[in-house]
Amino acid sequence: MAHEHAPHSVHHIVPGFGADRAAHYDAQAAINLAGAQAMYELGVSALTAQLDGQEAASLLFVGMGTGTELMPYLRFGVPGWRFTGVDPSEAMLDVARKRLEAEGLLSRTHLHVGELRTLPPGPLFDGAQMMGVLHHVEGEEARLELLREVTRRLKPGAPFVVGCRVGNDPELTDVEFRRLRAHGIPSEALEHRRKRMTEIRPIESDEAMFAMLARTSLVAPRPIFVSLQFKVFLTRFEPGGMR
Repeated sequence: MAHEHAPHSVHHIVPGFGADRAAHYDAQAAINLAGAQAMYELGVSALTAQLDGQEAASLLFVGMGTGTELMPYLRFGVPGWRFTGVDPSEAMLDVARKRLEAEGLLSRTHLHVGELRTLPPGPLFDGAQMMGVLHHVEGEEARLELLREVTRRLKPGAPFVVGCRVGNDPELTDVEFRRLRAHGIPSEALEHRRKRMTEIRPIESDEAMFAMLARTSLVAPRPIFVSLQFKVFLTRFEPGGMR
């Protein structure tokens, strides 16, 4: 069954992931988010556990960036699974393309440059993942529309892993910034990061996050990873829920 999507929707993703960042993105991400590698592995663990026993599956990755989140699949024994990675940055997907080719995953991965709304219609996906994207989308309605854009492309009952910044606790922010200082991030860069964090306006709380998921028919959210104020949830698409 092919999905339909709204061509008029715009998600207003905050820019800043061009060629100047692509080459160094993974090294920066490992510093910016404590436990980033474990997060990616747990995302794979969650999706493979939910789809256990399926020899063939098609998964959607929104904001796939450099392709790091696909690497753990090499250890999970799912050679028949195929992946579609979507990202608005051509530079990031260029890095992903080289990495996936080197690791033998490119032959079963389709890469699409653009926002999710520009991905051509096709068969519905068995599952999806979206890490670090939602808090870069400006405004609650645009965030809801992006979540709906994901669910329009999922089979009923499909698992969905979503990770983003949740909450704005000053004490936890101080913990985060103290760690970054210890990793040698200069004061000017930290001040710029603080400013960017105020512009991003993360989802206010777990409750607000769960309400957004419920409004897009994503049910039974369970936390699978927490790193300070970055949280990852496993949820499931059940059509007919609250919109």
